[in-house]
Amino acid sequence: MARVPLYKKAETELLRRIRSGSWPVGTRIGNEFELAEEFGVSQGTMRRALMSVEAMGLLHRKPGRGTVVADPGAAQTAPTGSAIGFLTQPDGAPLDLEVFRARLLSRMPEAGEADIFTGRLHALSRTLKSAGERFALEDITLPRSELPEMDEDQPIEFPDLLAALGLAADRIEDRLHAEMTSMGDSVALSCDRHTALLCLTRTALAADGRALARQVLRIAGPVRFSTAPGT
Repeated sequence: MARVPLYKKAETELLRRIRSGSWPVGTRIGNEFELAEEFGVSQGTMRRALMSVEAMGLLHRKPGRGTVVADPGAAQTAPTGSAIGFLTQPDGAPLDLEVFRARLLSRMPEAGEADIFTGRLHALSRTLKSAGERFALEDITLPRSELPEMDEDQPIEFPDLLAALGLAADRIEDRLHAEMTSMGDSVALSCDRHTALLCLTRTALAADGRALARQVLRIAGPVRFSTAPGT
C-alpha cells in the first residue's frame, strides 16, 4: 500500500474539523507553528496542508487575524469588470514584483493545455522577484492565432499584459492549488527542495468562451490572495 504523505493526513484532519462543524465559519485557528505542534508534523508540512485547504476555499488568511475558516461558497472566479483576485504581501502591502529572467518560445500545447488551446502558442516563462528575493515562476501562454507577434518585454500584472497585447477579455477565471517544488523549481527559486508552492492559474476568456491567454504562477514567497484589495 502506498504511504500517505504527512501533509495529506494533516489536510484530512483540517477538513474533518471544518466539515464537522468543530471549526465553524469565522473561527480563527492556530498559526502554522501551533498547529504543527498539535498535529505532530513539521511547520513546512503544516504549511502545505493549510495552503491546500485554503486553495479549496475553506480557509482564508487575514493580516492581523491569522487563518480563519472561510465560507466554502466563496467564489474563485471573477469577471474582469469586477475585482479579480489580488496578490499582496501577508500584511496587505503591494508585492512590488520585477522580472528577474524571461524566455519566450513558440511551441505546441503541452499536457494540460491542449484542452483549451489549439495550434502553436507563444510561451513566455519568467522568474519574478519581490523585495530582491526570487518569489515566483510564471508561465504565460496564448495562441499565435490571436497574436502573431510578441516579445519578452511585457507588463507583470496579467490584466495589464492583456491590455498591452490588445486582448479584450470578457472575464478572467482564477484557480488555486498547492504543490511542492521539483528539483528544477527549487534551483530556479533558490529555495529548499519540497518547498510548498501556492499555484495560481488565471485564464482570460473571450465573450464566446474562447481562451485568449493563460497565466500560471507558482509562488514560493509569503503571499496573500484575496478577491478584493484590503479584504
